[in-house]
Amino acid sequence: METLEKTNTNAQQERRELGEPQYSFTLPTTDDYEDFCWFEQAFSEQDVERILAIGTGSPMMEGSVGPDPGVNRTIRKSEIRWIGPTPESIWLFERLTELVQGCNRARYGFELAGIYENLQITEYGPGGFYNWHKDHGKRAHSIRKLSVTIQLSDPSEYEGGDLEILAGPETRTAPRGLGTAVVFPSFVMHRVTPVIRGVRRSIVAWISGPPYR
Repeated sequence: METLEKTNTNAQQERRELGEPQYSFTLPTTDDYEDFCWFEQAFSEQDVERILAIGTGSPMMEGSVGPDPGVNRTIRKSEIRWIGPTPESIWLFERLTELVQGCNRARYGFELAGIYENLQITEYGPGGFYNWHKDHGKRAHSIRKLSVTIQLSDPSEYEGGDLEILAGPETRTAPRGLGTAVVFPSFVMHRVTPVIRGVRRSIVAWISGPPYR
């Protein structure tokens, strides 16, 4: 019977022959990582009105859950519209790209490829909510790297409806000022608390890149 020491030596020799690293995990690190970052007044009041006007051109539907579209009102209660890249909306895609690339360079260093999905305008009326979830998952969701939310409602227009982000053991509430953009990795758990009064509107984008490997 081979001794453990001999077995380990043989395994190391095999790894050398295969050209594999010998227990070396030295990689570049990110010192400025944040669970989320935000940009107050990233979009002006006029920008918000322009976004909402574009959104009215698409039909409203009930918000679904997960990569396989399906309604589950115990997890999510909201109405959504979709905005694709058109001559009318391309400025919005360009602004989002510029904002996210700067944030990614400063905080995350993810390999990004672009916006592969349409933008989603979400409306939460009284009782509307989205329970704890993450945007990263299987199939089409496996390439989501960063999530972006832009506040389209003045905070005085509604109560509740807070975007909460699970940052380690803490639950942190994202800023909710009109036009504020919030960016976070798509694997971070987050939720929208139930709206008590009024309507909370936001637009959501997902920035994609090669799957983690």
